[in-house]
Amino acid sequence: MAKAAKKPSDKDSKRPNRETNVAVLKQAMVKRLPRRVSASGQMVLPAAPALLDHYTESLHKYFATLGRVFTKEETEHMRGILEKKLNEAFTASPYARVVVHYETDAPPKTSLTYRMTVSASSIGDEYDHWVQTRTPPFFGAHADAKVMDVARSLGAPEQVPVLDIGAGTGRNTLPLAREGFKVDAIELTPALASMLREDVAKENLAATVYEADALAGAVQLPERHYGLVFLSEVIASHIRNGEQVRALFEGAADALREGGYLLFNAFLPKEGYKPDSLARELSQVFWCNLFTRGEFAAAMQGLPFDLISDEIAAEYEQAHLPAEAWPPTGWYADWAAGLDLFDVPRDSVPMELRWLAYKRRA
Repeated sequence: MAKAAKKPSDKDSKRPNRETNVAVLKQAMVKRLPRRVSASGQMVLPAAPALLDHYTESLHKYFATLGRVFTKEETEHMRGILEKKLNEAFTASPYARVVVHYETDAPPKTSLTYRMTVSASSIGDEYDHWVQTRTPPFFGAHADAKVMDVARSLGAPEQVPVLDIGAGTGRNTLPLAREGFKVDAIELTPALASMLREDVAKENLAATVYEADALAGAVQLPERHYGLVFLSEVIASHIRNGEQVRALFEGAADALREGGYLLFNAFLPKEGYKPDSLARELSQVFWCNLFTRGEFAAAMQGLPFDLISDEIAAEYEQAHLPAEAWPPTGWYADWAAGLDLFDVPRDSVPMELRWLAYKRRA
C-alpha cells in the first residue's frame, strides 16, 4: 500500500531560498573584492582637448576595473576637471601632458581619490631629451636635396646669402657654408644651437648662429638681404597656427631681396580631406602639424610672394638624394607620409609633407 506524501511542516515552509549556483556565487564574491583591493598610480594623457570624451570614458572604465564605479554625477565632475586641465596644457604647449594621479581609499572603503596636474614641456625640453637619449645625427647626415638645389639655382654661392630658420644641429647650414654660401642660422634650442656653433667654429665656416626664437623678433636681421630664406621641418613640426605662419612670412618678406626665395615644408591634406579639430590637435602632439592651403593663402595675403612650386617632399628627396642617403633617418619616410598621425595603409593616409617655394616680387 502506497504511503501518503509527507506534508511540509511549518518549519520547512519557512526555510530561506538559498543560492547554490556556483557561477552566481562567484560573481557575488568578486563584487566584494574591492573591499580588499588597493591600487595607486598615474595615467599620462597627451594634451588634446578634442579627446575629452574619449579620456573621460577611458578613466571611467579603468577605475571600474579597480572596483571603483563612478556615478553619472561623479563622472561629470571628473570630466569638468579634465576639460580645464586639457585646455590649460594644450594652450601652453602641444608637448604638455595631463597627469592623472589616483589612489584607492583605505579598505574597506571602495572609493577612489584622484587629482590632475599639468606636466609642462617646451620645444627646448623636448630637444634636450633628444640630446640626452639619442645618438647624433638627430635629423640625418645629409642636407635636404630641395634646399641645396634651390640655393644653387640662385647663383654663385658667394652672391647668395642664406637664412636658415630652425637650423637644428646644422644639417643644412653646414653643407651650405661648405659650398661657400654665407649662412645665418637661427635656432631656438640652446643644446642644438651650441652643437651647431661648435661645428661652425671647428671648420671655420662663414656661418653665424643665433640662439633665438624667430617668432619673437629677437634677432635684428638685415632687410632685403637674403637670396634664400628656408624653414626645414619647422612649420611641419612646431608652428601652431595661422598667426605664427603669418609672422614668419612677414619676416621673410622683409629679409628677402627681390627675386629671393622662401622655401619650407609643411603637412597638407590630400584632395577631399578636411581635417577636424582632433586631427589638428593630435598633429601637433605627434610633430606633424597640419595646415591647409587656404591657411597659407590667408597668411600670404598682401605679401609680395608668388608660389613657384608645390611638391611631395618625400618623392623629391628620394629622387634627388644619393641612394645611400635615403631615407635621411629611420623615421623620415613614415613621418613625411603622415603615418605618425594616422594608423592606416600608406596609400590611404589623407595628408603628406610637401615642399612649397615662393618667389619674392619687387
